[in-house]
Amino acid sequence: MTRDPSEQERKPAYQVIADSRPKGTYRGAVVGCGRMGSTIDDEHVGMPHYPWPWAHAPAMIEAAGVDLVAGVDLDRGKLDDFSRRWGVKALYVDVREMVAKERPEIVSVTTRPEERPDVVAALAEAGVKAIFATKPMCLTLVQADEMIEVCRTNGTILAMACHLNWYAPYTAALQLIERGDIGPLRSMVGNTTHSLSNIGSHTLALFRMFAGAPASWVSGHMDDDDQALGDGDLAGSGYVVYENGVRAFLNSHVPENTWSLEFLCERGRIVSRNHHATFELWMDEAGEKGLRYDVQRMFPYPWRPRSSMVDAIEGVARSIEVGQETVAPGEYGREALEIAIALRESHRRGEIRVDLPLEDRSLELGARP
Repeated sequence: MTRDPSEQERKPAYQVIADSRPKGTYRGAVVGCGRMGSTIDDEHVGMPHYPWPWAHAPAMIEAAGVDLVAGVDLDRGKLDDFSRRWGVKALYVDVREMVAKERPEIVSVTTRPEERPDVVAALAEAGVKAIFATKPMCLTLVQADEMIEVCRTNGTILAMACHLNWYAPYTAALQLIERGDIGPLRSMVGNTTHSLSNIGSHTLALFRMFAGAPASWVSGHMDDDDQALGDGDLAGSGYVVYENGVRAFLNSHVPENTWSLEFLCERGRIVSRNHHATFELWMDEAGEKGLRYDVQRMFPYPWRPRSSMVDAIEGVARSIEVGQETVAPGEYGREALEIAIALRESHRRGEIRVDLPLEDRSLELGARP
């Protein structure tokens, strides 16, 4: 298929690079200086298909338009290590004191989900412009509602660190679908053994972005009946229907450590394999005797592949400049949590259809045993 080059493709290379960067420079801070905030990349040295960094601190350092100026943690040992790694001298054990003294504009919140609602509220009430909160968003739907409301009330942008939504190959895939090259999206498939709320938030946030509409109802089957009786995170399969008719299938009965995604459109499909390392484009083409076939074509990989977390941090900076977050707003984090809870509730009730939004906002998922 041939098409006219887009306006972006007609620009000279230096202009494309310049346009991708935030226009201003923003002071950044990390609340939670442990694994996700600082050290997770240590676990993946030498692993293939691993675009560093995923930790928030080094991603802020590498991101254009963001300066890492402070860290907050209750553990003095983690603070000392944070300072040694990243050269940050402004270290705090109190969020409000840090905001008052350092005036950050973007704050990553990488605490445990039990602590996240209070931290987000404190940051919003202190006037932080944008909060980048890791997933899962929190434990209960009422907490998710309150986090979104406190940010709205205080004019704070709430973005979820479902950073795959910013990852350049998924951006390219979404643009390909939106241009109409393979027709409208019909359904999505996610194959993974990961739990529904923690790592599953990445899949569900991606599905929400690609679907372009909120989820309407779900049906679920959990892998373990005993786990389904509790409030801890768990794995399972399910079916999600979105308000515009797009459907999603979650499949947990796959080989261990599998993570692949498929986006099926009217005239083709896009497949992400090997933990987002490989992308395939298949297009529907006419064959002999009126038959049609899926033919693999070259996937339009982006011009600058790099860490999805760096892309996300820059995206949050740009959201300040346009006044809203559209790639992974707090509402996507809440929906990911709500779908996970609803899938478990469906299992508990005999795998029946469960409509969204859930009326019982006290329902919980992800609590420590």
